[in-house]
Order: sequence, then structure tokens, then C-alpha cells
Amino acid sequence: MLAFILCFSAPSYGDCDITLRWDDDPPYFMVQEGKVVGIDADLVREAIGRLNCGLSFQKMPWARALRELRDGHVDMLSGAYRTPEREEYAHYSDVVGLVSPNILFIRRSDESRFELNGLRQLLESGFRLGAQIHVSYSDEYSALIQNPDYEKNIQYLSRRESLWKMLARNRVDGVVASRLTGLYEIQALGLSGTTTPSSMVVSNKPAFFVFSKASVSSEFVADFDRVLQAMLDDGTFAAIVNRYVCGTGDSWLAEAQAGMGACPLAMR
Repeated sequence: MLAFILCFSAPSYGDCDITLRWDDDPPYFMVQEGKVVGIDADLVREAIGRLNCGLSFQKMPWARALRELRDGHVDMLSGAYRTPEREEYAHYSDVVGLVSPNILFIRRSDESRFELNGLRQLLESGFRLGAQIHVSYSDEYSALIQNPDYEKNIQYLSRRESLWKMLARNRVDGVVASRLTGLYEIQALGLSGTTTPSSMVVSNKPAFFVFSKASVSSEFVADFDRVLQAMLDDGTFAAIVNRYVCGTGDSWLAEAQAGMGACPLAMR
């Protein structure tokens, strides 16, 4: 009887296969030796494996990924902020481990040029902001883009790499990105000498794993959360994050760790 109870204490989804959207977004997603790896890739791979599910990766830009999630063609996204619109078609995971705040990145030569008191004040001053299509950076940002008076100062592109290059060429004045991602990418593009995170935190809210209501049940999401919490409790979550944020010797990590705490990073 005890064996029977233990057998059914952990859910099993032996016939399921979850499709996770990914794109080049280090340290959350990247390709190494032909394999998709990174913080989010490895966390989901471990969690889905513990549920005895299959996992496949589908590469696509964010705006398309939201449509595919809504229609049930993609099962899962990572790094999604909670918005009322997305809650109409997506289940949100409730477990949060790592929060990397959204920071405004600017040119080093402009550090004393702008008063960084908030997005509204910046856009009212004529500041030109570079942003990704359909990305929600904060509640304030989501409200501002509904007003044409502010939206006219925002340059939208689908890929963040192009925004970094526009910032370097003085075609926009700032780009918002996760602190970890921004520091990683500007070094990879050779822009660390000219581009820097500003003192302005656009949002410190957590981002979540989300699942399509069209293809994934709420029961599965609840089981995923139980597994993810177990990974936090047993140290697996921290080990995966620290694998990509600590101890690699990359110079961008010094700035990242200065803003987020010493390695190994403590999980929430």
C-alpha cells in the first residue's frame, strides 16, 4: 500500500510533449555545441524531465511567440510579465526564483545628460527609446505606449541586437533590457566601452513561465510549479542559475554580480 501511495505522489505525464519557445537571449537561452542551453532552457529541461515529459524547442521572435501561445501552437514561454491581456490566454506559473530587473541602458557619454526620474519624464524630454515589439517592460511603459504623444518617441524593432546597434549609432538614446541579458549582450557586441546600465530601474517585477490555455491544463501547470519549487528547495535551481552567472571569468559578470549580489546567487 505504501509503495502504491508513493507511486502516485509524484505526477507522471509519460505521453506528453511540451514545446518551449526560445530565441537568442543569453544567459537565458543560447546555443552551445549545437544544443539549446541557458538558465531558462536548463530549468525547464530539468522540470519537464521530472514530470516524465518530452521537451522540444521552437525558435521564434517574441511577438510571434505570443500569438502562437494564444493559439496553442506553442505550449510554453519564459520571461513573461503578468498583464491582463496575456492572462486571457495564458496560465502563469506561481513560482519565482530569480529576478533580474529591467534596466535602462544608455551611452556612457550621456550619463549626465538626462534626468532619470522615470519613463514618462524621459519621453516628455524628447528622449528616444528603443523597444522590442509587444514586449511589456513595466506597467508604466504599457500605459505610456497607449498615448501617441509618448509613443512617437519610441522606436520598435523585433530584435534587441538591432536596438543595441542603434544606440551605439546615436539613433536611439536608450534601450530597456534585463540587467543580466543587457550586460551579456553589449559585451558580446563589443559595446561595453560605450554602453552602460543607468541608475534607472524600469521594473523590478518578476517574470514568469507561462503556458498556453489552449494546449496545457491548469493541473499540469500546478504540477510544474510543485516540481519547480522542489528544485528551489533542493538547490537544483540555484545550481543552474550559478552555472551561467558565476565563475565563468567573463568581465560582464563583475557588473552583473555587483548589481545582484555575490556568487553564488541566493534564490528567492
